[in-house]
Amino acid sequence: MKMSTILFIGFMMMVLLAGCASKSDENSGRENPVVNNSSTTEKSTEGRAEAVVFFSATGNTKAVAEVIATKTEADIYEIVPSEEYSDADLNYNDNNCRANKEQNDDTSRPKISNDLSVTSDYDVIYLGYPIWWGTVPRIIQTYIEQYDLSDVTVYTFCTSGSSGIERSMQDLKGWYSDVNIVSGKRLDDADKSDIQAWLDSLK
Repeated sequence: MKMSTILFIGFMMMVLLAGCASKSDENSGRENPVVNNSSTTEKSTEGRAEAVVFFSATGNTKAVAEVIATKTEADIYEIVPSEEYSDADLNYNDNNCRANKEQNDDTSRPKISNDLSVTSDYDVIYLGYPIWWGTVPRIIQTYIEQYDLSDVTVYTFCTSGSSGIERSMQDLKGWYSDVNIVSGKRLDDADKSDIQAWLDSLK
């Protein structure tokens, strides 16, 4: 056999082997794709998605809400009324003040100016409010009735000069039996250690 023929045959065999190897690599890539599951794993181990949702007319409840959000690393959302409450609106000694009129009217539902629909997607909500006339401000009812919280676990907290949270929780559970309202805590003048103790008790 001529040397040129031998070299030609050898060259063709190398080409065929290289093509088979290439095809094998391509098939291997399709059958065993490399999938980055890191984001899926992190999402499944992060636990529950938590949010702090609060209404604060004077800033007291807001201060507590911000501490809770920091300690739980939760997102925070403020319930903003369409019409801001003035000092005159909150003058409880005046029977004709706005707050008294709303609290005395079972049908009153003050409007909310901001969109809080995203809060329905959370697993846990820490719902905060001041105590008005022994219970929740009517705007809290506006929020609960406007958004679907049926799949959310709700922990309530309040600020108050004297009243406890018990009646407001009883009212909320009676009005909204489809919402899983677990427990609540009055945190008026509470320091960070008191707030942390309450949060630890929920675990």
